[in-house]
Amino acid sequence: MRTFESLLGLLIDISVPAFAIASMLSMGLRTPLRTFAAQMRDRRTVFSVLGANFVVIPAVGTLLVWLLNGLLPPHVGAGFIIALCAAGAPFVLQLGAMARIPYGETAGPMTVLLLGSVLFMPLVVPFLLQDVHVDGWAVARLLLGTMLAPMIAGIVLSAVFPDHADDLARTAGTVAAISAVLMFLSGFGSNSAFVLELLISPAMLVAVGLVTLAFLSGRISGDLAGPTLTVTDGPAILSSQRNIAAALLVARSDGGSDALVVAVLLLSAVGFVMLVPYAVTVGVLRRRRAGEKTSLGVLLGVVGERPAESRRPDARDSVAD
Repeated sequence: MRTFESLLGLLIDISVPAFAIASMLSMGLRTPLRTFAAQMRDRRTVFSVLGANFVVIPAVGTLLVWLLNGLLPPHVGAGFIIALCAAGAPFVLQLGAMARIPYGETAGPMTVLLLGSVLFMPLVVPFLLQDVHVDGWAVARLLLGTMLAPMIAGIVLSAVFPDHADDLARTAGTVAAISAVLMFLSGFGSNSAFVLELLISPAMLVAVGLVTLAFLSGRISGDLAGPTLTVTDGPAILSSQRNIAAALLVARSDGGSDALVVAVLLLSAVGFVMLVPYAVTVGVLRRRRAGEKTSLGVLLGVVGERPAESRRPDARDSVAD
């Protein structure tokens, strides 16, 4: 039994950085530099998305966790706070494809949020987690090496080898997907008793509430965004799916508690369960209104070419249209 637990521990030690590096490399390969540059020129959108993800969500979410901390097992609240501080998840690209959101409207803001997380987390996480030791400089080095560097490498490879960028991105995406599955299996499997305890505890309701908070904050930022965003619920999806790779890297830095890892995985899993049905549903509605054919591959965001530029309709798209 101890050997099996050691194997699961080794598996999560490998799968977490592998997931971070592969997902960031895939994102860089699929995100042209011009997409990021175009997004940065729309300052209204940049500030609204940054404000939602690095002010409202961490501040209000942390306050809720502190108020409800007595209902949570030790370190679970700290794990939730780490996840709330991590924005710019690569999986948002897949969710955006499911919801029929133009690629540039997810890739551009997501890149901005990723860069923001690299700067924000080393400064803020140690301040918020007084009871958990977090070395800000160690976190900064970790995020720079396993997230920012692979993303930049992907952007460079895409520019140097444009004909092979999609194939390389698919390969990196496959590695990231396999690593994610192993990460969840090893993280939950090595702490199965604790996971079962969380499933029947108020922690599940707190996780649902935090994802809902992030969605509503992102939705408001979408209403306040500038002209580069034409689908107002795009920032809601972007904000609801926290950057699990960055959060897990921070949670495991300096030999962090397993409860931190489980809490991050739990919040991510709750977000996945809530967001995928929403994205698929609104994607069906939008494709029907546009007279497009709908298939399972299209709905899951695995079929179809990446658009070169975002569409810019005259009127803003919304679910209610």
